[in-house]
Amino acid sequence: MIKPQKILLGKGLDDLPFGLTQDQVKEVLGDPEERDQVDLGDEMSIAWHYWDLGISLNFDESENYGLTSIDVASPEVTLFGKALIGMTREEVKDFLDSQSIGQSVDEVHNGLVYPDVELSLWFSGGELSEIQWAKL
Repeated sequence: MIKPQKILLGKGLDDLPFGLTQDQVKEVLGDPEERDQVDLGDEMSIAWHYWDLGISLNFDESENYGLTSIDVASPEVTLFGKALIGMTREEVKDFLDSQSIGQSVDEVHNGLVYPDVELSLWFSGGELSEIQWAKL
């Protein structure tokens, strides 16, 4: 994944569509730098972290451990043609509210969520630091 990537809400990234197996992801990105197994209560999830690329991938048991959600912190990744990482909360909200993706909901921990499209945005120091989205 060398070229800049586009977030495709509900579908994945350009080179990483939701539903890929762990082996298929490994063909694209190689081995992750870190792996975690997470108990979500009603199911297990496996997280792969590629810290140098600014991306984490989640594979959920309910989807036969296929790729179900992606977290990015890379400023090169775009959503609707715009690089959002580093923008202020107000700038991000204004931009996304113009994209017809539903109403945003404020999260308690510096987040902004668009539940209609399974999109979560996390802010640190007043700027967008992470984008997370999931399979619809």
